[in-house]
Amino acid sequence: MKAIEIHGLRFGEGLPKLCVPLTGQGIPALLSELQQVSALPADLYEWRMDCFFGDPVETLPAVMAGVGGKPVLCTMRTKDEGGQARLSPEEYEQRLAKLIQAGDFAMIDIELACGEERVSRLARLAKEKGMGVVVSKHDFEKTPPAKEISDTLVRMKNLGADLPKYAVMPHSPEDVLELLAATWDANCQVGPVITMSMGELGKVSRVAGGLFGSCLTFGAGQNASAPGQIDAENLRAILEDLQPYDGNAAGWNGQASRD
Repeated sequence: MKAIEIHGLRFGEGLPKLCVPLTGQGIPALLSELQQVSALPADLYEWRMDCFFGDPVETLPAVMAGVGGKPVLCTMRTKDEGGQARLSPEEYEQRLAKLIQAGDFAMIDIELACGEERVSRLARLAKEKGMGVVVSKHDFEKTPPAKEISDTLVRMKNLGADLPKYAVMPHSPEDVLELLAATWDANCQVGPVITMSMGELGKVSRVAGGLFGSCLTFGAGQNASAPGQIDAENLRAILEDLQPYDGNAAGWNGQASRD
């Protein structure tokens, strides 16, 4: 599958892209966080707007000025999906539509849980503004069967996702294997996806997911935004050390090392 290019980043080519979350609750905390993470090896940032107490639209210019030209993924994570925002599906769509209209950032996260029609509308609006689209789903209770995960990732793609995202909670090593198998299957069908097993047990998926087609991984900066995130500097070093292939998972050449 071909790589997906969004604002100069080629997802699904080379190392998985490393995304560092921004979780500051107010403008002073957020600007301080931006200064601290500027030295980290991030390819892009995720601004967790649900953690921010002010008006994200009004604060966008300050954030964009502080990221040093790197792409920003804007996320309004709702309570049921592991975030802080308490919004009805209607309020969620209105909030994201206003944010997209404000523009001036690279990517938007749209939760599958808001409903397929809303996802499609928001995805179309984002693409009209030249933004990349992540459609996401989180399961903090379990790991569904591999086919269910894979089918959901494919459905997200069909709804307008450039990068479908699915995060699950494992309870056994077999659960982690289910997630990785689903990642490989979905990647073979629709190209690069974003997947992860959360928590301590799932950490291996954050460093090895690229081999199976997961094109982005989240590394903690000042704060982690989900259970199991690895420090960004350590994560980059591990990613560089573990890449045994040239290109992305779909481009695996099947050649074993001779060393």
